[in-house]
Amino acid sequence: MKQNMNASEKKTTKTKKPANRKLTRGAMSLLLTVLFIAAVVLVNIVLSVITNTHPLYIDVTENASYQLQKETKEYLDEIKDPVDIYVLQKETDFESGDSANYKYRVQANKLIHAIENSSDNITLHYVDLAAEPTFTTPYTQVDWTKSHAVLVKSGDLYRAVDLTDMFDFDQEQYSQYGNIVITGQKVEQALTTAIVNVTTKEKTKVTVLTGQGEQDMSAFTKLLENNAYEIETVSLLNESISDDSEFVIIYDPDVDLDDKAYDTLTKWLNNDGKFGHNLFYFPNDQHELSEFPNLNALLADYGMEVRYGYVYENDEKHIIPGANHYVSLYDYGEDTTYTDNLRNSSIPVVMMLTMPVNITNDTMAKPLLKSSDKSFFFPRDMQEDAIKDFDPKTESLNGAAIGIRNDGTEGSKNSSVVVIGSYDALTTNYLSTTAYNNAAYFVNLFNTLSNRDDISVVIEGKDPSSHELGINSMNAIMFPSILVRFVIPIGVLVIGLIIWIRRRHK
Repeated sequence: MKQNMNASEKKTTKTKKPANRKLTRGAMSLLLTVLFIAAVVLVNIVLSVITNTHPLYIDVTENASYQLQKETKEYLDEIKDPVDIYVLQKETDFESGDSANYKYRVQANKLIHAIENSSDNITLHYVDLAAEPTFTTPYTQVDWTKSHAVLVKSGDLYRAVDLTDMFDFDQEQYSQYGNIVITGQKVEQALTTAIVNVTTKEKTKVTVLTGQGEQDMSAFTKLLENNAYEIETVSLLNESISDDSEFVIIYDPDVDLDDKAYDTLTKWLNNDGKFGHNLFYFPNDQHELSEFPNLNALLADYGMEVRYGYVYENDEKHIIPGANHYVSLYDYGEDTTYTDNLRNSSIPVVMMLTMPVNITNDTMAKPLLKSSDKSFFFPRDMQEDAIKDFDPKTESLNGAAIGIRNDGTEGSKNSSVVVIGSYDALTTNYLSTTAYNNAAYFVNLFNTLSNRDDISVVIEGKDPSSHELGINSMNAIMFPSILVRFVIPIGVLVIGLIIWIRRRHK
């Protein structure tokens, strides 16, 4: 009997041990699963806090539509003064819009965050003007009747950025139907140029002369303003040039300077023997040179003259596909002084209907832009019956040149006259595209002559609808957030439950 009881007790003991081991393993598995899920949730919370201030996303678009360009990052990284960017809407409202505009607004917001993240001295704010109507009160120099979307501020300096500065619109849709259809974005350039302006304490003054029937050059003066130049307009008929102005521009005048204006300009260039002033001259191709004796004399004083005709380019490498021989690409002159600070000197400048600039005194003047040696000069006044006998000489012609004068002592300041043979070089079509270096080159030329560091912010706008690497634009910026906040926690939970259930039923 005792032996039977002992056998029964031993059997009971043996049958209980496996059950205890199963229960222990199950509890440990459940505990480990709970701890792992808790760890993932904790990581998710930490990442959420981080991404609230430093948004985390992966840009897999073909042209990096949601990333800043290298030039922008380099400039922003050098900012020393605190800068505040105020987006004048709630973030959700700023990104809202119909299907045509939504992608551009989302892209714009991501780029604004990228600008903030590029510098520890930049702080981004979203201001709901409906809830804070008095926010605009201190900024009295801003016309708040316009559609301003962002305010950029540093110290006492501030600059409002309009929607038209940030986006390109379909003008026909707007003018005919009142529909605002965004066709492109310029957010990166608009905000970076605003930052340039509010962090540049001393701006270089540029005087644009009027009164001689000059053409409109607002595209270029806008570009200069974006690069922290101060623009003033002066008519020499009844005004004078400011003593602190470093540049004067004469842009395609319809009539010559009178004697008084000529004297004013020559004295300004001489600057009481101190020099340090610069004149930019864009000649008019619609009038005989004999109609501009004073301007011709001014150029002669600086070792140059303009020829009445055009550069006819014959080198296929210098001709734009689909354009005629009067629209061509120009090489930079041998003197690298005016190209050293260009970010990409391999990109050419384009000009059309260019009047060649002859060097008459090579000790004073030198070429800035040159055609190929296969081009030739085509006279503007050539008669039709003379064309058949025309036998031109092929040569490299100067599309632009600079003449320099100083007091002859070492280290003295220079005064210069720059002649650009084509006023079309500064029109919107050529300044707005990064396929050519017009905007970067001419801003760099101003920076070099005024001894400023290169703060050019000529930046290419990007289209968020371009081709992607298997993920569309919206998924490209939302995927990491969805992955961290939803996919990983749910996946871990499901895997943990499957493991626990399988082990429980073993």
